[in-house]
Amino acid sequence: MLWSRKGRTQTYTLTNKFSSFPASFLLTTDVYFFTPPELAELVAEVRGSLPIIINTTFSSPFDIPPLVNLKEPYERMHAIDRERSRHSPELYAIWNGKPYFLDEALKNSEKQYSYAFWTDAGSFRKEHAYQSWPDSARVEEVWNEGSKLSGVAKEDLLFFPMWEPPHASMRNWQDTLGPVDTDFSEGSFFGGSPQTVRWWKELFYLYHDHYLTEGIFVGKDQTLINALFLLYPSRIITVWVTDPDAPAHQGLITSVEGSLGSCGDNWYYYQFWLSDVQTRNQMRKLWNSISWFQWWKERSTCRLTRTLSVKDVLNRRFGAKWSPPTGSLPSVPSS
Repeated sequence: MLWSRKGRTQTYTLTNKFSSFPASFLLTTDVYFFTPPELAELVAEVRGSLPIIINTTFSSPFDIPPLVNLKEPYERMHAIDRERSRHSPELYAIWNGKPYFLDEALKNSEKQYSYAFWTDAGSFRKEHAYQSWPDSARVEEVWNEGSKLSGVAKEDLLFFPMWEPPHASMRNWQDTLGPVDTDFSEGSFFGGSPQTVRWWKELFYLYHDHYLTEGIFVGKDQTLINALFLLYPSRIITVWVTDPDAPAHQGLITSVEGSLGSCGDNWYYYQFWLSDVQTRNQMRKLWNSISWFQWWKERSTCRLTRTLSVKDVLNRRFGAKWSPPTGSLPSVPSS
């Protein structure tokens, strides 16, 4: 998804199951969509009159430049996947292709954008009120807050939602230990300025290629993203829906009311969080309409939580004196 005054989504899909998720295409922001040639007509039909650019250059995720000739290595990697019954080499390639797809969409775009975002095609499959999303004013607000928190220029910040920080035992992690296999990052949505998107692409494939050469598993992009979070935490801003110290969490009984109230699926809280005030209120009404009891509706209206720097999150988990390890690979220029 790319955004300036308007937005632009960029996603990749391989099956016609996409047609069962038309709600995802109600967004009025500009869309840049990667799909195999045989599905282009379907994508255009579902999108209707809303703005879209469809890229049919690649018939398979193994056709993109960073992953060419990696089908056999990925098949070998599949044999050592602890979740191999749920995954496939092609799924690894789709996950690991996201940094390239987003940067490629920016390069091929007909417009200049201030921010660019990837979003998975299936992220909006449930009923929602999102249209001009993410909201441009809200994006600026979040990046300004993130810059103040991190001390990093906003054009150098990358946004990822997060799930939970890694275990405290990871405080001594070094990049020579390989990717970090925990549910820290959420890879279904991420982005930043064009220069930061380029930086992220180059950093991601630098470590991807290195670990793959060393025979280390890199099939699940989340584990590699987690490692890069530990190496460059000041460059990453985030939202943490279950943050126990968040002011917005105070007064709620998590086991009954949720961490921030009735907010739908916590994994996609960032959608609500990056919306404008009117849309957030519409989503609150939608979620409250399916609440079981009146007292729940009154107490559990979804709350807006704070922007966080991943560096601050990790200092809370690892201790105030923790600092990120020095990478063993050459650094990637910021722009």
